[in-house]
Amino acid sequence: MTAQGEKLNIAEERFGAVMARLRTLADAFLTAEDEYRTTRTEVERLGRELHEAFIEADLVAESTQDPRVLAELQAFNETYQDARAERDPELAQERAARARWREEISSFVAAYQYAEFNGLPVQAVSHAGWHPGPRIGAHTAVAHSIVLAYHDSGDGAVLFFREGHLDSYLHTPGGLHSDFSARPFEVKFVIESGVCGALAPGVEMVEVISENGTVFTADVVAQTFAATIDLPSERRLNLLRESDASPDDRAPVTPNNDSRGDDYETMHHFTVRVYDDAGAVLYAGPALADRF
Repeated sequence: MTAQGEKLNIAEERFGAVMARLRTLADAFLTAEDEYRTTRTEVERLGRELHEAFIEADLVAESTQDPRVLAELQAFNETYQDARAERDPELAQERAARARWREEISSFVAAYQYAEFNGLPVQAVSHAGWHPGPRIGAHTAVAHSIVLAYHDSGDGAVLFFREGHLDSYLHTPGGLHSDFSARPFEVKFVIESGVCGALAPGVEMVEVISENGTVFTADVVAQTFAATIDLPSERRLNLLRESDASPDDRAPVTPNNDSRGDDYETMHHFTVRVYDDAGAVLYAGPALADRF
């Protein structure tokens, strides 16, 4: 056999070995991929069912109004989340970050309410980089109030109070995100005691005007605003909701043509004026975007 022929045989043998390994790996990958698809589908199904079960348990626990039942559900949720975090390092980091955020917010709220209850300036409150923004409600001890907060990092938080207690909160990474292409503000929340939202850069003052011409000057802090306004029909709607009134029973209370739902119905007849730092009007028109 010539040297050229010997080289060819060696190359063919090597190619045969490489192809055998390639076929083995390809078959193994396809098998694993099929198993992964099956497992992923099963995990997604279980995840959906688990989420639904948590919602159902939360609703049932709330309906009992029994602190022991609520504590049991909270303890189970903590145990479950801890078990997940043990299996996933990234989830553990996220959970630790959320825990730090909750601790920061809890301490911030405590400092805010201490200042509020003792007649100190709440806007001077600061904790772990968190600062108070505007507030709906004359005080957090009213039936319903909202405090908007902002962090040195640019993050934000929406704090919902009910009769002096922090009822729930919403973390908004990067602040309250909004599209200001059509107008320089956006209403984010409406409750029985007022309205709040986000502002485009350059906005200095916001006025909310009722149908009878009453002007409510909003507090403006860190590109957010809040105006405390008595919305009696919103209070009435809350009472009807709590009594499980039907939509037909609610209809006479307020207009029924806002796609956003009951919470925004009372803002139908309100308008807004927005000014820059020179006093020029940047916007004058309906409070809600879908009222154009």
